[in-house]
Amino acid sequence: MKRMTGPVLLAGCLLFLAGCNTLAGQPGLRGAAITPDTLKPGDAAVVTMTIRDRQGIIERVQGVVVEDPRITFRLMDDGLDPDAKAGDGVWSMAVDVPFQAPPGEYFLEMTAYTDDGEPVTIREKGGTLKPLQAVVPLRILPPEK
Repeated sequence: MKRMTGPVLLAGCLLFLAGCNTLAGQPGLRGAAITPDTLKPGDAAVVTMTIRDRQGIIERVQGVVVEDPRITFRLMDDGLDPDAKAGDGVWSMAVDVPFQAPPGEYFLEMTAYTDDGEPVTIREKGGTLKPLQAVVPLRILPPEK
C-alpha cells in the first residue's frame, strides 16, 4: 500500500474538511408552520420546524415572537407530545394563546443552534452565509363576544 505524503495528503484533508460545507452536506430547512395559523385568545396550536441534519449538529431550536422579543419558546425533537418521534428532525411545541393576547398579525422566528449556543449557519447557492431559521406568520383574531 502506497502512503500519501505532502501535497496529496494535504489535498485529501482539505477535501474531507470541505465536505461538511457543501450545499448537500449542510443542514437544511424542510418546512415550518404553526397549525392552525389563525387563532383566538384561549386557542391552542402546534409550532413545527422540520430540518434535515445529517451531521447531527443541531442541539436546539428556539423561537421568538418578532413583535415582542420578550416572548420566546423552545421547540423539542424528543418524542414527547406534540412531537411525534424523537430524533426525526421535526422540532415541535404546543402553544396556548393567552386570553389577554391582542388581536393582530404576528411573526414567529425560529432559529437552529449548535451545542455551543451559536446559530447554525448555512451557505446559500450564491455563497452567502445565513442562520438556519424560518419565519412563520400567525394571526390572532379578537375574542368572541
